[in-house]
Amino acid sequence: MTVDLATNRPLFLLPGDPLRPRRGGTSRHQLGEDPHFAAEAAAAHAAGAATAVLDHEALLAGDAERAVSRVPREAGPVWYRGWMLPAGRYAELAAALAARGCRLLTSPTAYRTAHELPGWYETFRALTPQSGWLPCAPGRPPEPAALARLAAPFGDRPLVVKDWVKSRKHEWEEAAYVPDAADTARLASVVGRFLALQEEFLTGGVVLRAFEHFAAVGEARVWWVDGEPALIGPHPDTPGLRPAPDLTHVAPVVRELGLRFVTTDLALREDGVWRVVEVGDGQVSGLPVGADHRPLFEALVTAGAGYPLTLTAGRVSLRALLPTAAARVADGEPAGFDWIDGAPPETTQGGASIAVRAAAAGSYRPGWGVFVLTDAAAGTALGSIGFHGPPDDTGFVEIGYDLSPSARGAGWATEAARLLAGWAAAHPEVRTVCALTEPENVPSQRVLERAGFRFVGEREGLRAYEVEGAADAPPVAVNV
Repeated sequence: MTVDLATNRPLFLLPGDPLRPRRGGTSRHQLGEDPHFAAEAAAAHAAGAATAVLDHEALLAGDAERAVSRVPREAGPVWYRGWMLPAGRYAELAAALAARGCRLLTSPTAYRTAHELPGWYETFRALTPQSGWLPCAPGRPPEPAALARLAAPFGDRPLVVKDWVKSRKHEWEEAAYVPDAADTARLASVVGRFLALQEEFLTGGVVLRAFEHFAAVGEARVWWVDGEPALIGPHPDTPGLRPAPDLTHVAPVVRELGLRFVTTDLALREDGVWRVVEVGDGQVSGLPVGADHRPLFEALVTAGAGYPLTLTAGRVSLRALLPTAAARVADGEPAGFDWIDGAPPETTQGGASIAVRAAAAGSYRPGWGVFVLTDAAAGTALGSIGFHGPPDDTGFVEIGYDLSPSARGAGWATEAARLLAGWAAAHPEVRTVCALTEPENVPSQRVLERAGFRFVGEREGLRAYEVEGAADAPPVAVNV
């Protein structure tokens, strides 16, 4: 096959099923794909990425080398999507993959930070229930006096008991809920029962969380990729309830956390405030049954290949319009954007159609499609800007842009063109960024001049403007 080194799409590593051997396989290494992750494998393939199978049982047994034996060598960047792993086993997975020339895009440190409450709590302190924790080992409950000190800051408020990752909410009265933090006997009883049920699966120690009253609208789970919400769905425990959370205050904190792929579970408190109930690593958080997983996997492929989901400078944010959303925009739908004139403008719909056709033909390249031009402060969608395709073999790439009528004349196109051209010109594949205008379209020519383009002559009756790129050589394709 031909591998385009510039594409570098990530590999998705999914658990295998030891009860479903791969057709033709006779050894215990020949695992079939776990049907639980079949929809995710399909979404990864639809996004243009490959998948490989992980022997989850071998990994948990401490044989990470055997666990990754079916992963292609030198596969490059890897996203794991599978069953929850202890942080130590995840670190072993990362090391085993590195030995095969593969790189987990979530490092062991990042995984632990998102996976265990002490890692993310300080960042989310203002948005999540008050918490405290006490390390302990399985079978060795904390001393009652230590528990009492841990509970003291909560006064007489009700508490939820959990470890650094999980609670026993299905054994609510006996192993999760303490009505009064000052009732040390009840606290010790619940903690003791919790530890007994967790047994060797206890992670880290005991966590006490302030109990808050939430509205009966269900929880929402949000998947974030490079700080952008890529998918919003119901929590797996309440699949029939689909609340629409307000992410205004959550998004900046997720970006502050600085992790590439995380989830937030959000619940609406009775006073109308959305609260972060849990943060998790996105690789091991369950996806909603029946949801369209394609937008998430398109975002993971784009980010994993090293391309931005959002470019921001000054007033402007450019948000990548990935194929699934592009299909909706091509049909004139808002696709989750708040368009200044109520719907995407006609030329934007046409640009989205080009991206959809490229994806259908297998020629779509992450990073080189359409971006929705938005007001960075208000989030309003004002138009679009993007590439006519990826750089060609000479490093040439062409851009075009379109504004809704109500957004014209305010400098938005200039700022967007400067931002996108600057990003492209700095990319190692690009030698030339070009834009073409009709000879009579003087306003567009002024936009390009203000954005740093220079006029280089006429091409097939159009005026050509260019910005020089940084590439020293064209991209390379290698046959393997």
